[in-house]
Amino acid sequence: MRSTLQQSSSKKKDQQSSNNEHKKHPTIVCIDDDPDITRAIALMLSKYDVELIPGFTGEQGIWQAICREADLVITDLRMPHGSGELVLECLRASPRTSFVPVIVLTGLRDPNLKGRVRRLGAAGYLLKPVSIRELLAEIRKYVELKECDGGPVVSDTALPNATIQRCGPPD
Repeated sequence: MRSTLQQSSSKKKDQQSSNNEHKKHPTIVCIDDDPDITRAIALMLSKYDVELIPGFTGEQGIWQAICREADLVITDLRMPHGSGELVLECLRASPRTSFVPVIVLTGLRDPNLKGRVRRLGAAGYLLKPVSIRELLAEIRKYVELKECDGGPVVSDTALPNATIQRCGPPD
């Protein structure tokens, strides 16, 4: 019985690898309850051949990451209907997403938080406000960013000091 389960698990991993090889571009799920953050990240990534899928609650983000076969997840921590910590726990527990890197992007300033989310499986941890260059560098650790054929829509060098930050009350 055990070898049957191992074979089944191995076949699923092979199918996932095969599916990802046929994708034209990486799929990034961005989970943040602030639509301005998601829009800013979408604008930043608009010159690259990636698919950005928004999730505005933890539950929606988990669903998107699983159903859309995410190559990378960027998540806030404080959100309605599922915190970023719950997102990490669920993605790590699912065989379909256990291997997907997750970058935590938060405005929370708890000194123990980075270690806690790393233990939950976060691959990266950034604080808001974050510079565009810093976020792009972190994303490039996990997915290849190829520029679109039409040339850059937004240049990360045009605004060297630009940051992505929450416009409303702090997290």
